Amino acid sequence: MISAATYNLKGEKAEATGLPKDVFEVKVKPQLLAQVARVWLANQRKSPAKTKTRGEVAKTTAKMYKQKGTGRARHGSYAAPIFVGGGVAHGPSGEQNYKMSLPVKMRRLALLGALSAKAEAKQVMVVTGSEKASGKTKQVGWLMGERGLVVAANNQDKFKQAIRNLRAIRLTSVNSLSAYDVLANKRLILTKETLAELKKTYAA
Repeated sequence: MISAATYNLKGEKAEATGLPKDVFEVKVKPQLLAQVARVWLANQRKSPAKTKTRGEVAKTTAKMYKQKGTGRARHGSYAAPIFVGGGVAHGPSGEQNYKMSLPVKMRRLALLGALSAKAEAKQVMVVTGSEKASGKTKQVGWLMGERGLVVAANNQDKFKQAIRNLRAIRLTSVNSLSAYDVLANKRLILTKETLAELKKTYAA
């Protein structure tokens, strides 16, 4: 069984904690993790870029020059895309949709794979005694040096309150956890309650 370094709420080292095998020892293909990261990033993408079409630019509607007799090509609008200052043909509209999706089973498997990769790399830490948290940030200030992702159980309100003001720490819950969150952070910090909730929610 893979184990994780364990500390109490004061930052004092305790006996290592065994991690559930069906959550932290799941092998997945690297391609799946790459795909999940790509989908997650695509879903964060916005589409602010927008260009004006020939119907949106402010140009006179007068004809450029007479239709016949000049020997030049016929033109009727200064707003045509071929002219400087005219509209843009086939430019971004600001309504592009970059959303992608994955089946629930793939997302679940990728999350287990990401958790397993962190455990194998010894980048998982367990904090005990979180039920004694008072909600004061100074109580968990020692965690700032870890620069990681704290995953708290749903009912750990005081512990979440204490963590929330640590600038170098990201906070999430079991239900909101994604494979990208796990992979994108240096260290994964869990509580004993989180381990039980992960096992209950994601174990096969």
